[in-house]
Amino acid sequence: MTYLADDLYPKHVRQTRNNKKVCQKRNTKKEHPMVTTNAKTATASELPEIAAQVREQLVSSVKQGQKLTVDAVQAWTKAASALPFPELPQFPGLASLPGVEAITAYTFDLAIELLNAQRDFAVQLAVAFTPAKAA
Repeated sequence: MTYLADDLYPKHVRQTRNNKKVCQKRNTKKEHPMVTTNAKTATASELPEIAAQVREQLVSSVKQGQKLTVDAVQAWTKAASALPFPELPQFPGLASLPGVEAITAYTFDLAIELLNAQRDFAVQLAVAFTPAKAA
């Protein structure tokens, strides 16, 4: 049994696979439809503006996804709370452990410290690799 059987792949996948074979046989280079040869290159002054826009869009998208996830989990939790749930056994010392919120906060605090250390390290490396300017 082969995983490349045509019955296992949608039509567009089979066509893509076949198109690649045809292009390889012809020894021609097929350009991606989204790539344009006359694309404008950003200048150094435009780069911070472009980077700021990309950063803003990325953060906005992540926050939107997070909100949707929280809403979905809250709806699921509300629906699941109506189901019967057996009492879990009690373990000695378990009540003295920190809660989920405290553990999450601690984990992110640790991640922030590690990321700051990595940033400092990367900046030091960048400075070390930068040639000294002649006086």
